[in-house]
Amino acid sequence: MYTTRLMRTTLWALLLSLTLGLTGGMDLRTEQALAADEAQQERVALPIVSNRSCGGLKQPGPFGVQMFGTTGATNRFNAPLLESGAQWVRAEIDWRRVEPENTNPPTYNWDYVDRTLRAVLDTCVNMIVTHEYNPDWAATSPHGPVDRVPVSRMADYLAAFAERYDGDGFNDAPGSPMVRYFELYNEPDATGPGINRWAHHGAEYAQMLATVYPAMKAANPDVQVVFAGIAYDWFEDLGGPFVRRFLDDVLAAGGGAHFDVMNFHVYPPFAGNWTTNGGPGLYEKTQAVRAKLAEYGVNKPIVITEAGHHSNANAPIPGSPEDQVKNLVKLYTQTVAAGVEFTAWFLLYDLGGTYEYESGLVTNANPPQKKPAFFAYQQAIKMLSKVQPDHRLTPAETGAADMEAYRFLDFVNNRVLYVAWLNPLDAGGQKLLTVDGAAGTVIDVFGGATPITDGSDGSVDGKLSVAISAMPVYIVVPN
Repeated sequence: MYTTRLMRTTLWALLLSLTLGLTGGMDLRTEQALAADEAQQERVALPIVSNRSCGGLKQPGPFGVQMFGTTGATNRFNAPLLESGAQWVRAEIDWRRVEPENTNPPTYNWDYVDRTLRAVLDTCVNMIVTHEYNPDWAATSPHGPVDRVPVSRMADYLAAFAERYDGDGFNDAPGSPMVRYFELYNEPDATGPGINRWAHHGAEYAQMLATVYPAMKAANPDVQVVFAGIAYDWFEDLGGPFVRRFLDDVLAAGGGAHFDVMNFHVYPPFAGNWTTNGGPGLYEKTQAVRAKLAEYGVNKPIVITEAGHHSNANAPIPGSPEDQVKNLVKLYTQTVAAGVEFTAWFLLYDLGGTYEYESGLVTNANPPQKKPAFFAYQQAIKMLSKVQPDHRLTPAETGAADMEAYRFLDFVNNRVLYVAWLNPLDAGGQKLLTVDGAAGTVIDVFGGATPITDGSDGSVDGKLSVAISAMPVYIVVPN
């Protein structure tokens, strides 16, 4: 699908940086920077507060963010996390740090985990834990099959983890934090020289699920076992590093019976695998994943634990603050339209160090500086958190093949919401979208509002006409 060697090379660099370079193999300088940040944060001692003291966890919604290291109030990014309105935080836990030695009985370093998951107490967000990094005593590869001990050892660890964070007051972490969502590995479908993941071991991944799933459910019946965040993109047959059959192999081996939530990643530069309309591809990719599950008689809720876009022009694929805003609104509009439970934006903050993509909602400065995407994220939460998807408008309804538009029902505010834009990302000019209504409001990505009325286009016909460009807009029409 990518036709030039230069494009393939550039996209390869992007994908490795976005995926393999972080949750599953970040470079040494990045690890050192995160460790230094965490050490600084740990010097501040805060009282333990139960998440029940703030009325329980936030109402789950479509909006999440990725964080690394400590996530609580001592983290300098905790203030922007709280202000952003994010409803979910995705955080990675390194099994090697929790259980560095194979002892009998097992010995766990829960202090490290408590710090990493601290946001569930300090900010009352919902959290999803990414289980990563097998210890050397458990596996040949930190990201591949558990092949040096029985998989039941991994099940013991994850069951103890689930029990500690079930919030029931028995053998809990201090403050009885509640964490229900556990994602088992990050992008295990990757393969290639020096990459030793589960990719060609789908049946073994299914067997792992079959062992781990009942153990975690026994520890906490409410736990949600989440399928690995697979890239499910840029497959080997397209010149990329990801195994197309990994998901098939897991499902063919019966893995569908041993997880609760399906999961994958979406990055707009790879949308061409799923759509030809120039959009970000999340909506179409979700349809494709659902269809794949259905082939095996499996029907699961879906989350997306990584999606994002960068704001810097000096990246291997140049971006801009404007492009980041456009893709943020499009990705979350498609999240809600496709019925995805939530999407975690990668990342809350620019990672810095050697990571080339400034994909954060805030900068890595101290104090962090908010980008335009931060304010677009806040506005998207206001517009999209409580609506129900109605349908994606057809070209006959939009009047333009390059216009993408979605209709939502807002029962809370008794109104209809449309979100529309022109594709591709750099489309120029404007085209008119006509919707039913006598009056309404056009709201830009930052919340600026412009009233519109029937007849403003010179014709009183029960229709509203709105100029649509490449920058998405919200159109609100009262019922």
